[in-house]
Amino acid sequence: MPEGLELRVLGPVAALRDGRPIDLGGARQRALLAALVLAYPHSVSADRLLAQVWHDLDQPKLSSLHVAISKLRDLLSPDRARRADGVLVRDGSRYLLAAERGSVDVARFEELVRLGAEVADSSADGAAAAYLEALSMWRGSPYADIAGSEFTAPEIARLTAMHVEARRSLLEMGLRRERFAEVAAEAEAMTAEHPLDERVWEILVLALYRGGRQSDALAALRRIRAILDDELGIDPGVALRQLEAAVLAQDAALHGQAATPSTEPDLPRASNLPSPRSLLVGRAADIEALAAALCEHPVVTLVGPGGVGKTRLAIEVARRRRDGDGPWMVDLGALTDGALIVPAVASALGLPGVGSAEHLAGVLAGRTMLMILDNCEHVIADAAVLAATLAADCPRVRLLATSREPLEVDGEALHEVSPLAPDEARDLFAARAGGVVPGWTLDEANAATVRTICAELDGIPLGIELATAQLRVLSEQQIADGLGDRFTLLSGGSRSAPPRQRRLADTIDWSYRLLDDEEAGLLRQVAVFADSFDIGGAAAVTGAPSAVASVQPLTALVRRSLLTVLPGTSPRRYRMLQTIKHFAWQRSDSAERELSEARHRTHVLARVNARQSALYGAKSAEVMRELSADQAEHRAALVSALAAGEAHYAMELAGGLYWFWYRMGRIGEGLGFLQSALDAVAADPSPPEQRPFARAMAGVASLTYLTGDRAAASAAARESATAWEAAGDLAEAARLRAWCGYFLSMDGNLDAGLGLVREGAATAHALGSGFAEADARMVLGMLLRNDGRPHEARAELETAIAVAERIGNAWSVSSSTWALMKTAMDAGDVASAMSAARHMQSVLEEDGDVTSWLVLMHTSAAVLAGAGHPVEAAVLAGAVQSLGGRIGFLPEGMDPIDGPREAAAVRDALSAQDYARHTARGAGLDRAQVNALLSGLVGESGKPAVRAR
Repeated sequence: MPEGLELRVLGPVAALRDGRPIDLGGARQRALLAALVLAYPHSVSADRLLAQVWHDLDQPKLSSLHVAISKLRDLLSPDRARRADGVLVRDGSRYLLAAERGSVDVARFEELVRLGAEVADSSADGAAAAYLEALSMWRGSPYADIAGSEFTAPEIARLTAMHVEARRSLLEMGLRRERFAEVAAEAEAMTAEHPLDERVWEILVLALYRGGRQSDALAALRRIRAILDDELGIDPGVALRQLEAAVLAQDAALHGQAATPSTEPDLPRASNLPSPRSLLVGRAADIEALAAALCEHPVVTLVGPGGVGKTRLAIEVARRRRDGDGPWMVDLGALTDGALIVPAVASALGLPGVGSAEHLAGVLAGRTMLMILDNCEHVIADAAVLAATLAADCPRVRLLATSREPLEVDGEALHEVSPLAPDEARDLFAARAGGVVPGWTLDEANAATVRTICAELDGIPLGIELATAQLRVLSEQQIADGLGDRFTLLSGGSRSAPPRQRRLADTIDWSYRLLDDEEAGLLRQVAVFADSFDIGGAAAVTGAPSAVASVQPLTALVRRSLLTVLPGTSPRRYRMLQTIKHFAWQRSDSAERELSEARHRTHVLARVNARQSALYGAKSAEVMRELSADQAEHRAALVSALAAGEAHYAMELAGGLYWFWYRMGRIGEGLGFLQSALDAVAADPSPPEQRPFARAMAGVASLTYLTGDRAAASAAARESATAWEAAGDLAEAARLRAWCGYFLSMDGNLDAGLGLVREGAATAHALGSGFAEADARMVLGMLLRNDGRPHEARAELETAIAVAERIGNAWSVSSSTWALMKTAMDAGDVASAMSAARHMQSVLEEDGDVTSWLVLMHTSAAVLAGAGHPVEAAVLAGAVQSLGGRIGFLPEGMDPIDGPREAAAVRDALSAQDYARHTARGAGLDRAQVNALLSGLVGESGKPAVRAR
């Protein structure tokens, strides 16, 4: 951090060095600095910076960010060493503002406000000094000159609220220090700025009263009463009303009473809200969102699956409110008839004479209060009638309902309570475990097991709490192992909990019993899906005549929080929590389970077969995404088929998936399923159909090729070609024959191999099969290059690209481009090689390809090493070794001639020590970071940013 540097956002965004302003340039540069300060002291990703600072552009370029960062770095750290980061540190694709806390005004401001709060109880003078210093840093509205940027709005609101709170706290310290005149003057000013802030009015009244100005104190009380009545049509809150009574009575206690309302005030006497038995873990964002929703809507309903924590969250939200009355809580869980709702509410509120919803609304019409209606789902219709009546007739009453489905009344806002995030789930486990086993702590020995337990329980708080209760008698690992029979294991909850919350199974059964037969059947049958599914899948496994026929029962399951909708999916996809899935599957008998599995297999195979041709055409990116979304279903269908003895089905499905597995790097998985299916078919007395068998053997050949086992790949390719011919698909036979020629050439018989490849390309061309021709010509180009005939090789590869582009096959384009990249390397043409790399990179990113992307990065590393960039080359090589190692694929093995040579070029460009250091750095990069590195070297336009040295 350069000495004398100050960064300011409490007002206009500014930077100073030794007290003199630094000219930051235009609005974009100031916004960039603001975004970095906003993230401080944490790092922020390049993608987030682009979205925040270049939000006005549809597709902002990463190069724009790099340029802007470089300029800002030069301005803030002009004296840094060459290639040093200075105050702006880059870590992969993330950026960090490496500044001392004291030099960033907002960090210092927050530190001082916290300090004031920490010392307030022990030293009013110390707290006042901290608040005064904090407030002195305020130069106006935060981020004033870029306040129109969306990304600053939440932070501006937060800091403004903190500023107001600091001013209030300073006034309270003034009361304790008996600076009554000063406090009264400042409080008067604050009430003018914030006329509805009742806490400031309380401070003003106390300052006036203690300063001997009782009549002025009463006048202030009359003013706030009038303001609230005129502006909002409500009476003052409980605290102000009590203060008014004390002033009128000249209560002696006023001289020692400090105005100390907090963000979690003591409840007014008129409330039945239960005190929480334990600390709420997480949910900060939910609490904030619900508080905002209650300001805007008369009815807010928390929906979510059983055990997710809706009631606990509602209580926490209610505790933080400061209404004139309440909050009140009415538990509807024990009711057996919806007609009992109004009597239950009337009893809870102490209104025994009320007999109808309209009567209740008349009584509550003038009250300002929050009421929780807890557990509405089993009396949903009557709860909705009451909510609608109160919303229409009681403008200052707010209803916070908890339910497993919406009330569906006018003015209702829904808030879906989701399972806890992994870190929050872990924290909840730790918090509850400490109460079960004295001295229990989360440490390295149990952290992984705790994460597994929380993930298996879907982050559902009730499940986690029931699991921690078992720590009295079981270890963490025993609990994790026992979750296969979770409904037996997770029982015996708190005796103070409702019966339905003492066992995990009872919590789900509470919702299950509310379903009709059709809805319950759908729940049991869609439990066959391993992950998410769409409405077509639901119709398929239930045997519905059409997808439309499944809409109504599917909607019911979503409304009752037994299924969740995956946001942003089109067509919509649905997912069931694992715990609900276990419950539903246990409710199925063996015949229903077998039927569901059989229908599931039929559905999965139909989806894969329907996408076969599109995998090799212009829609390959879309199909790859669809198949990626269905991966869990592929595995489940293959496992169930092999278990059910459906060998031919397994072979057909595995064969249909081989090209997807090839491109996604699922080598071990694909070969495992293919071999298991083929072994099962070999043991079956029925001979295989030729087409599915040919495709399965093509899969074995392709995936084995990636492992580097040329002999096995060659044998499988020959068997596949023969089967394709028998099936009558001469184009696929020609393509596989071309690959047989490649393997033959790699084994030293170049002339015979070239003959087979030429024959395959000519046959494919004559048959009009674009994919087969492009693939065969790509192989031909590679072999001609290996034979030292670069001009012929280039011509064949360019023809292959033209054919592939004509049919929209992006993979064939990228593969032939890779071979062209190698011919450019042979000629020492770094610019052409890097331009080809950039083109290939963009094509592969669109499809999400893995194996060809790794091959590209491996070859690009060799190009960089030859161009005089050995450090970047080693970083890329380290990333390839790490990312490829995770899927069992290393380009060196697949590319027997060039692969080892390219690896050696990178390795030999550095000393052994430097090579190890930089490859280790690359091993820590993810795909996005590797792409950013190569893009920065190549350039956004494909124009290389590196030159041979």
